[in-house]
Amino acid sequence: MGFEPEAEQLIEDGPMARPYFLTGGRTRSDAGELAVEAMVAAAPDSAPPADAELRAIHELCQTPNSIAEISAKRSLPLGVARVLVADLWGSGSLEVLETTRSDDIAIVRRLLDGIRNR
Repeated sequence: MGFEPEAEQLIEDGPMARPYFLTGGRTRSDAGELAVEAMVAAAPDSAPPADAELRAIHELCQTPNSIAEISAKRSLPLGVARVLVADLWGSGSLEVLETTRSDDIAIVRRLLDGIRNR
């Protein structure tokens, strides 16, 4: 008992299979791990990649975006976005921007107050 040609095409092209194909089944990039809040931007003078999804991410990153934002804007699962962004970073197409880190709880409280008051 085999798949109908239409069902087989749906499985190959559908959203369930797509993330697997985009990353080649990988859940991590050889370039390393990036935090979902990491801000990335296209590296100056970097050429757009040949792959359509990587090129779309590269174009999106002409202005800085976090990996979480890229995931949402490209409708990609967060894990897939992390792998693809790390691949682009590893190839030199994207650069990771400096982010400030603070253990100051007052900053977190002000942020939460700002969100509540919206």
